[in-house]
Amino acid sequence: MRKELSLTFVLLVIEIAFLTCASITSVGLGLAPSASNMSGESLTATYVHPFDGYTLFAPMRSTITYLIDNSGQVIHTWESDYRPALSVYLLENGSILRTAFPGLPSNSTFTAGGGTGGLVQKIDWNGTVVWEFKYSNNQHLLHHDIEALPNGNVLMIAWEHKTGEEAIAAGRDPSLLTDGELWPDHIIEVEPTGATGGDIVWEWHAWDHLIQDYNSTAENYGVVAAHPELIDINVYGRPGADWNHINSIDYNEEFDQILLSVNAFREIWVIDHSTTTEEAANHTGGNSGKGGAILYRWGNPQTYRAGDADDQKFFHQHDAQWVESGFSGAGNILVFNNGQNRLDGSYSSVDEIVPPVDSNGSYSITYGSAYGPEEQTWIYTAEPPTSLYSSGISGAQRLPNGNTLVCDGQGGRFFEVTTEKEVVWEYVNVFPNGGMNNVFKVCRYGRDFSGLLDLIRPNDVAITNVDVDKTTVLQGQEVIIEATVENQGVFTETFNVTAYANATEIGRELVNDLEQGASQVLSFAWDTGSFTGGNYTINVAADVVANETDTLDNTFTYGVNIRVLSHDVAVVNVTLFKTIIGQGYSTFANVTVRNQGDYTETFDVTLNVTTMIIDTFTNITLASRNSMSVNFVWNATGYEKGNYTLYAYASLVDGEIDLEDNMFTVWVLVTIPGDINGDSEVNIFDIVTIAGAYNAEQGEPHYIANCDIDGDGDIDIFDIVAAAGNYGESWEP
Repeated sequence: MRKELSLTFVLLVIEIAFLTCASITSVGLGLAPSASNMSGESLTATYVHPFDGYTLFAPMRSTITYLIDNSGQVIHTWESDYRPALSVYLLENGSILRTAFPGLPSNSTFTAGGGTGGLVQKIDWNGTVVWEFKYSNNQHLLHHDIEALPNGNVLMIAWEHKTGEEAIAAGRDPSLLTDGELWPDHIIEVEPTGATGGDIVWEWHAWDHLIQDYNSTAENYGVVAAHPELIDINVYGRPGADWNHINSIDYNEEFDQILLSVNAFREIWVIDHSTTTEEAANHTGGNSGKGGAILYRWGNPQTYRAGDADDQKFFHQHDAQWVESGFSGAGNILVFNNGQNRLDGSYSSVDEIVPPVDSNGSYSITYGSAYGPEEQTWIYTAEPPTSLYSSGISGAQRLPNGNTLVCDGQGGRFFEVTTEKEVVWEYVNVFPNGGMNNVFKVCRYGRDFSGLLDLIRPNDVAITNVDVDKTTVLQGQEVIIEATVENQGVFTETFNVTAYANATEIGRELVNDLEQGASQVLSFAWDTGSFTGGNYTINVAADVVANETDTLDNTFTYGVNIRVLSHDVAVVNVTLFKTIIGQGYSTFANVTVRNQGDYTETFDVTLNVTTMIIDTFTNITLASRNSMSVNFVWNATGYEKGNYTLYAYASLVDGEIDLEDNMFTVWVLVTIPGDINGDSEVNIFDIVTIAGAYNAEQGEPHYIANCDIDGDGDIDIFDIVAAAGNYGESWEP
């Protein structure tokens, strides 16, 4: 019931309120929570698949050689009585060809060289040593690396012993003979005979191709800079007797040439293999007409006086190899550049160069200059560069898919990188244990490598390719996805294949009785109608079949994001000037709309209260991803007291599917003018609240919109009078 109060009493209450407002705590205004609406895009990074196959490696402190699949599962092992020294390779019949170190004191002459060996073994799939060749005596010792030739013979690297007297007679500066002797390298080609022997059918010796300008009485005295095809005996790249320290060997069948990594010289050499042994000891003969002279060298032109320290490219490099025919960069040379003592700091890289060679295998050089190229054509470094640093061992291999397999030897870490330097596969060796997991180099062999499939006999299914009919689609249209599934094992398999857009399943197909070596193309129709606009990554996954270990290739990610385009407008926010309105007064609604689609749109925005239209803004035009705000006024005259819902609605545009965000709702209370806190009566708390905000203007910190009863932007005597006039009024909600 309305109480009768004199105007004098009301004014007295107002005065008291002004005097005491500083001590009154803030009063809740009964604001309803505002609604929110969000829509976002999901952008998933694309993924390039690793080359599918098996990786072979021999931990340096183990007598076991391992073959793993891309999931890191050990597929096969070969055991030996000896540690590696240091390389191992897989042959097409499933045997391995490995270097071996019988242990000290197997050779009393060569006791301080890295990569010490002396033995080569061939071990078949069942672990039987079917051939051995020993080359270890007081004059020679095998070390580091070998290379199987197409004719079945094997190229091997070895030291030979030269006394201090022999070295000085050949022009060696005695001050550089720190060990009083030299171990220059030589290459032998061995034809296996029987189970434990072989014939040396070809030889090349670095000692046969020396030059020096220290001792003018020696036969090899000459101008070093004028003879890049010869080896300066006074190059001092490595302390001690191990003068050359050749640590890798590779063979080019097209040119019949040999590639050597000469670690101590910080360079690579190419020599002619088409010579006879006699020609290889001289400087005429063979396809090149140059006998055993160096045909090409690169990495450190200081060794032949054609540059200085700034021109040095290699720093303790390993594993120089030609990129195979048919691969990306075929004919180029790939090297693991360890990076020890680089001028800009120690870090490792994989370097690829394009040698200046013609179709006949001849290398060009300008007299008095260094061999080209001036720079590498591709370099892989980690980010940051120092996060990949192996001061010794290590290697790199170009794969058929264009990626590069890298062995961080000292870390026991193998990883595959794309040409864009994205790591797509990684494995850390755990054999024989995590603290002793060093590996000299690794080799990846494809699943189609001769003999492997019959020997391994796996259960293995794989998604080998995914393609789509479009990469940009309007929301609601279909994208046809085709996935090729292959049985890479030896058993007939039945399994499901599922397609996903990001993490949402979009289709599943059953593959029945897929036989060994067979493939099948599956088709999925992706209806984009329920997907918001944005970027999507397509993944297709085959179920893991029983006993399958190589599961990495069961999933294939399409390498290009699918862009779903949309027509989509939305009301993203409504902000009310006042959430509590006195009957007969107004509030303002600021409505924000956004074009969340990909096309410019024209549409209307309407504000409703319950079912009644308050107002409409027509022909609003917005470009894609743009927003704007419009202001509505709602006058509560004629409305009963109570709670009301305001609806801001954006009209549908042609082709729009996502309708949920076209409407945004807010809550408003219509009550007695002066009922500031929305408790259905005008009482002392309302008067105190208005008094506390008295004289505040819109935008000031203590301005309270609900106290601005007449909505004129400032709280003044008119608002106080409006409230005072209804003092004591109440109603039942």
